[in-house]
Amino acid sequence: MIEPWRNQLVASLKERDARERDAFEPVFASYSDLARRAHAATKRLEELEKLVATLRTELAEAVRVNESAKAFGSPEAQKRLQDLASQVASFKEEKAELYKTQSQNAQRLLELLDTAKKQEDVIRNLSAANQKLSSRVDNLTLNRTDNLRLVKEKDNVIQIIRDELAALHLELVQKDQQTIESTHRIKTLEMENASLVTRYMELKSEQAAKMNEANEFVETALKTKMAVSSQSSASDIGKELSDKINSNVRVRLPNAVAKRVTAHDADINSITVSPDGSMIATGSSDKKILVFDAKTGSTKLTLSGSLQSVMCVGFSKASDLVLGTSNDHTVKIWALNTNRLKHTLTGHIGKVFAARFADSSRVVSGSHDRTIKLWDLTRGYCTKTIFTLSSCNDLTLMDDDGSMIVSGHLDNNIRVWDSRSTNLIHEITGLHFGQVTGVEVSPNRNCLLSTSRDNTLKLIDLRNYETVMTFTHENFKTGMNWAKSCFGPTGTYICSGSLDGTVFIWDADTGRVERTLREHRSAVCGTSWSPLGDSTIYTAEKDKTLLIWK
Repeated sequence: MIEPWRNQLVASLKERDARERDAFEPVFASYSDLARRAHAATKRLEELEKLVATLRTELAEAVRVNESAKAFGSPEAQKRLQDLASQVASFKEEKAELYKTQSQNAQRLLELLDTAKKQEDVIRNLSAANQKLSSRVDNLTLNRTDNLRLVKEKDNVIQIIRDELAALHLELVQKDQQTIESTHRIKTLEMENASLVTRYMELKSEQAAKMNEANEFVETALKTKMAVSSQSSASDIGKELSDKINSNVRVRLPNAVAKRVTAHDADINSITVSPDGSMIATGSSDKKILVFDAKTGSTKLTLSGSLQSVMCVGFSKASDLVLGTSNDHTVKIWALNTNRLKHTLTGHIGKVFAARFADSSRVVSGSHDRTIKLWDLTRGYCTKTIFTLSSCNDLTLMDDDGSMIVSGHLDNNIRVWDSRSTNLIHEITGLHFGQVTGVEVSPNRNCLLSTSRDNTLKLIDLRNYETVMTFTHENFKTGMNWAKSCFGPTGTYICSGSLDGTVFIWDADTGRVERTLREHRSAVCGTSWSPLGDSTIYTAEKDKTLLIWK
């Protein structure tokens, strides 16, 4: 099919020919006819000139003969002479007429030449304009080709986007179906749980009844020992209260900085103290982990191997291994006795912001790829993957064997997981209005401390998932998306750092700020309280500095 623009172009060219060529065809025809006639007149003139020359010769001869005839008086010679004179006069008149005609033809020829020159200028200008138009047509044709190619590419992109949209829609439908199935399963589990609770209460009632019978049976035998038993019980209660009082007395609050350490070459992102209280570890954007002596603050080890920033550090329970998570999507584990990299755990496809040791052979990690992975260090690979629905900023373990995991997420929610079945046990929503940056379990394992970008800390009872206390202050602002807070050794105090460098210490029971420590010059990324039960607190700020408070 011929394109409309091509038909339009052909019509324009025909219109130009009618205007610029057909109008001048009579001029050129007239010019050609006049040129032909001028050429014929010139040729005739040449012939006449030759004839005149011949006649002049004959006339001269006739004059000579006439002169001779006059001498002899011949009438024939006189007649011949008159005839020749008459012919010469006739030829002169014809010659004059031819000169006049030639002059007119020459004038007409000059006019035609001038007209032809002007028309040639017009034709030349029109040819130049035609060349420009042809060039423009070529450019437009090229642009049209490019535009057609671009449209084709756009169509391909649109098709790809449509395919992706269809895939996402299908995935959404599947997720909705999974959500419906999960909701149904949760309801079923809740019903089963209610049934189990009912059965448990019935069993407890039966056991209580049997215990009452047993108590009645031995009541008579115990009457003689009641006084001694009462004294022993009072002694035990007094001892328990004494231990609690002594424990609270031992946990003193720090007053000043005992040591300032500047060691890293870039921002510090994480800090933790070893379970035995002898070492501190910090992770930095300089891709290194530094291990310090907890008492002196001197550097003991420098652990390298990460390809990007180290975001989280942690010790094993035996304080013989240290782990580091990185933005290079890996978790690395070093042996402290050899200062060598022991394991590199790969499998995440996003930044790894958190990891914890479950024991010396198992590690749990959380990533911004929206997964939590469980790793077996004896085999060196991932054994289970939990899909968390949101980027994981931090995680902690609710028990010693790591069977229950608590994770804090970018979507402001906290989730509790069963690591054995990888199922979601409970999701705490509406707790915070900003992303959760840190989670920490209390020493008695009954409470959870969460840190959030909404500038609050929340204490949650893990038995019923209710908020026990909210910790805040008008000057407290969470400084980073990975900022961490900590409990005191007995869980009676809570410590966290602020954007302006201030360290806040709250009373866990009253929520009152007990002390503020101001020595940092930039945002505090994390705090860690010595497990030895004294007043030592370790804090790290973004600007490469570690402080030891006593």
